[in-house]
Amino acid sequence: MEIKIRDFGLGSDLISLTNKAGVTISFTNLGARIVDWQKDGKHLILGFDSAKEYLEKDAYPGATVGPTAGRIKDGLVKISGKDYILNQNEGPQTLHGGEESIHTKLWTYEVTDLGAEVQVKFSFVSNDGTNGYPGKIEMSVTHSFDEDNKWKIHYEAISDKDTVFNPTGHVYFNLNGDASESVENHELQLAASRFVPLKDQTEIVRGDIVDIKNTDLDFRQEKQLSIALNSNMEQVQLVKGIDHPFLLDQLGLDKEQARLTLYDTSISVFTDQPSIVIFTANFGDLGTLYHEKKQVHHGGITFECQVSPGSEQIPELGDISLKAGEKYQATTIYSLHTK
Repeated sequence: MEIKIRDFGLGSDLISLTNKAGVTISFTNLGARIVDWQKDGKHLILGFDSAKEYLEKDAYPGATVGPTAGRIKDGLVKISGKDYILNQNEGPQTLHGGEESIHTKLWTYEVTDLGAEVQVKFSFVSNDGTNGYPGKIEMSVTHSFDEDNKWKIHYEAISDKDTVFNPTGHVYFNLNGDASESVENHELQLAASRFVPLKDQTEIVRGDIVDIKNTDLDFRQEKQLSIALNSNMEQVQLVKGIDHPFLLDQLGLDKEQARLTLYDTSISVFTDQPSIVIFTANFGDLGTLYHEKKQVHHGGITFECQVSPGSEQIPELGDISLKAGEKYQATTIYSLHTK
């Protein structure tokens, strides 16, 4: 595995790994994020060319987001019987950990070459009270890449106080290799027969879980994304696309939970988390520039593996509490296949 490290601006580095198949994946310690994934010169994900662009254009693409990913209604969480109000950065809601959260910070890192796999371990400490979260939270995110084109993300954390923790990776895939082309032509398979509907355009959850079998949002059998994105379903029309948690039918890291395909290229998703938030970059004509090309409506798709947002309102979704001294661990794998 070839390893290259160069300056990425604003005190950050870009770490690029290239395997024997000539596939290159790149990460930066700004937000412990993936920046690029290339095969045969084609970008498989959306990313910028410098750290400055992330902070000026959009700090979420590719980043580790948290301590709690997704929206929390009114920023209100109950921890060990006590109410806490987290930083509210999207109206009254807390989105992706609050304003200038871990996705905007410089993490420390170390690179370990294991031969057939290279690991890049990013580490960060969130101090007690940051954005309202109790506890000094010591966290690490290890990105690894191997000769079989598997990109693995392993999360670990420990806090000295009871807190909440539910991070994810916010990578946008677009197998067209071009943000100016919609992902409507991609095919999606997703092992989920239920989802969590949204209340309104605030995009907080409604408070219930809905069966989506035999609807336009049922991807248990592979189908083109255009079917869902052009659907007249009320939930699709509400957000002009998809921005919903899908609850996985069977849990386990050994099960392929999702697959995104375009022509001869596909990405398989494996996770030990109970849900995947699918977001189809519903930005209308407000898309930003990636490599000098403007992102179109539906110019990307995420697979945000986590406990579903809304668990503080719907206990059946899971528990995001992290007890003092308890170790948090989670893993997600994205596997690239080409014919």
